[in-house]
Amino acid sequence: MNAFINFRDGIRQFVLAREMVFIKIWHGLVALVGLLAISHNFGYNKTISPLPITLLVSLACAFFPMDGVALVLSAFLLIDLGSLSTEAAIVAFALLLVGYMICAYFRSKNTYNMVAVPICYSFNAPYVMAMANALMGSLNEICSVIMGTITAYYLHIIKNNAAAILDETSDVSVVALIKEQIIGGKMFYFFMAAMIAMFLIVYFVRTASIHMSWLVADVVGVLAEFIIMLSGFIITSQRGEIPGLILGNVLVLLVGFVLNYFIMDLDYSRIEKVQFEDDDYYYYVTAVPKIRIVKEDKEVKTF
Repeated sequence: MNAFINFRDGIRQFVLAREMVFIKIWHGLVALVGLLAISHNFGYNKTISPLPITLLVSLACAFFPMDGVALVLSAFLLIDLGSLSTEAAIVAFALLLVGYMICAYFRSKNTYNMVAVPICYSFNAPYVMAMANALMGSLNEICSVIMGTITAYYLHIIKNNAAAILDETSDVSVVALIKEQIIGGKMFYFFMAAMIAMFLIVYFVRTASIHMSWLVADVVGVLAEFIIMLSGFIITSQRGEIPGLILGNVLVLLVGFVLNYFIMDLDYSRIEKVQFEDDDYYYYVTAVPKIRIVKEDKEVKTF
């Protein structure tokens, strides 16, 4: 056990000592993955799709804040969608604009979720963002997660119907797709319910006064989301999506466990009950100490 704790603390110290470097690497990596996902799923604009352009933009994004990276990815997405369909790009722009306005109104800080959720959706793991925000964010972040979920499903519909949109002989329109497969589609509501349920369950369980609250929140949140999505795939006869759902949920669980390992370092074996009072109240406090390993002081003697 001590070996795992020492390993974690060593990584923490190494990262904290080079925090700015790792932040830049992380932002550049997010930009790279996002641009590659846009190019892979759409890639209709050949001017911005080449790999050298992707690498240069990712390198530049390493020096941007995360919200700036999200804006760059949004711009590339809209340009790419514009090459597919002007109507598709306008709807995507409207979704992003409304999303930013809602996040600003409800003071949701992680507005990059509106781009991050669609990126994760392309890897069959959009629930990672619901999990991470519920574990480390406030309840207000549910706004950005919801708007990201709507945008992700919209882009999924556009991707699946891109051939019909490009076909000049087809009468398929973006508005018709929204009416039939989003507003009138059952799976959209299952997806929304799964994302919201995961966020709320994880948030309220990890803030509850129970042992191993983060781990319990991970497991219960993933289980609730899995049941909802599995029911949706069965009801809508999309059983072929179930393997991807299972793999995505395994990834979400791993992310939750990793976050718990590196962030929530509480030692539940040494819980202390503390009681004290002042002039107005008598307090009963449960104190859970953090895991700490006292390093041995080595004395070197020279003979």
